[in-house]
Amino acid sequence: GVKTPMAASSTGIVGLAEARGTVLGMSLDRVSQDSVSGQTNVDPKGYLTSLDSSVITSSADLADINKARLLLKSVRDTNPKHGPGWIAAARVEECAGKMAQARAIIREGTEVCPDNEDVWLEAARLSPPNISKTVLATAVRHIPKSVKIYLAAADMENTVEKKRAVLRRA
Repeated sequence: GVKTPMAASSTGIVGLAEARGTVLGMSLDRVSQDSVSGQTNVDPKGYLTSLDSSVITSSADLADINKARLLLKSVRDTNPKHGPGWIAAARVEECAGKMAQARAIIREGTEVCPDNEDVWLEAARLSPPNISKTVLATAVRHIPKSVKIYLAAADMENTVEKKRAVLRRA
């Protein structure tokens, strides 16, 4: 029979598991520090949005960011069609203050996952206002029946007439 190199694939899986465990441990540590009177409140859907409010303050935070980068790169490499992996990676870079890198990651995400409306919406959010309209116009070409994208495009317009025109095209 044909032998497959098990060492290479098992090393990648072990590394991914270790990185995932590290990020989970950091998240749990952060939650335990934020607890009020012994109670914790974890919003599972707020994972990605919680990255918006965090600020890097120490070298330990920088190490955590590097671990998160490593984990999310592994997620993107193993499952490139998974939109939330691209979004999370872009938000980690945004949190680290590297907007150009965040935009590059989410732009690549739109190329790899052109049918994921959340990736397009994140790309529009990270883009400067003058480019966001172009991003949303491209998103409409890829996902012509997405209500969220049309609503975001309408929100970008300044006048009521232009908002109506965008919504009529929907």
